[in-house]
Amino acid sequence: MRAALITGQRSIELREFPEPQPVEGAAVVRVDRCGICGTDVSAYRHGNLYAPFLCGHEWAGTVLAIGPNGSNTSVGPQGPLAGGASSSRLREGDRVVMAVPVACGQCAECRAGHGHRCAAIMALAYGIHPLTPPHGGYAPRIAVPADSLVVVPDALSIDDAAMVEPATVALHAVRRRSPKLGDRVLVLGAGPIGLFALQLARIAGAGEVFVLEPSAARRALAASLGATKVLAPGAAADSWIRERTGGLGVDLVYECSGSQDALDTGFELVRPGGAFMLIGVSEEGVRLDPIACITKEVLLDNSTAHHHHEFAITMDLMLDGRLRAAPLHSRTLSLEDITDGFEALVAGDEAKILVAPKDG
Repeated sequence: MRAALITGQRSIELREFPEPQPVEGAAVVRVDRCGICGTDVSAYRHGNLYAPFLCGHEWAGTVLAIGPNGSNTSVGPQGPLAGGASSSRLREGDRVVMAVPVACGQCAECRAGHGHRCAAIMALAYGIHPLTPPHGGYAPRIAVPADSLVVVPDALSIDDAAMVEPATVALHAVRRRSPKLGDRVLVLGAGPIGLFALQLARIAGAGEVFVLEPSAARRALAASLGATKVLAPGAAADSWIRERTGGLGVDLVYECSGSQDALDTGFELVRPGGAFMLIGVSEEGVRLDPIACITKEVLLDNSTAHHHHEFAITMDLMLDGRLRAAPLHSRTLSLEDITDGFEALVAGDEAKILVAPKDG
């Protein structure tokens, strides 16, 4: 079986891997769609590699086989979430998305009552989970810990399901630092995370949401998804926002680009006593000027990934139409054409390209 891996700067290779097996605690899933993530694009652009499992981690698929004790894990939406589905056991034939494992209950964080900081949640990302696969979702099939899967409601399309993971990244950030009713919010960057953060800020009660984005195509997407005003970065945009806020600045900034210029602009435009949420990741690193925070007493926050239970919340919002994923999806490529998708996303005009990694 072939899977695609980023192997260096501007380099993706299709490599042979053994067929995944349903070992103890794992499930084998057919990958129906896998989204190309911004962190994948950054690794491709710069050649900074990470755990192979992360190379294609935004995927949705169908359970083919379940190993011993895998079906004993309760997975999927709980209670009224995700269209009213109830808690279930994993079964062959279930449509699923890749999430993070549930809190283990055994690590130091869990024993101290900090289950939301459980070490197991990020173990797959760090490549230290005992069931970490040798490749990610740019493959026809993959074996993963069964308790990291979340069942997808029948009403959610496979394309939307493949965008649940990045949407949940934005949801986790907005839940950590939500706008107050009527707040003015600035979103820096209109990639997938920024476009979801824009919508979720509206859902959470923001009065106005401004977006700064250099790509005209992505600016148009942000406008169609409910932004109050979408602007190209620059002096004119800064002036407009200052005038709109009466010279005060915005209440809350969501930084979704990982750009040094965007970071600096955000601190210029946040009001004294406002809040700044770091979501974007930069392969090159960014510099934070402490004076920019201290002089304004800005509340600086950050967000990493998501929690298992938040996937059901995201799907619920998608199902009732409040959170829209379909407009972000520009096209679906085969595994053989995956490099074309990466190059298009490096260029920066498209938001979300999906891969359908069938056997070649």
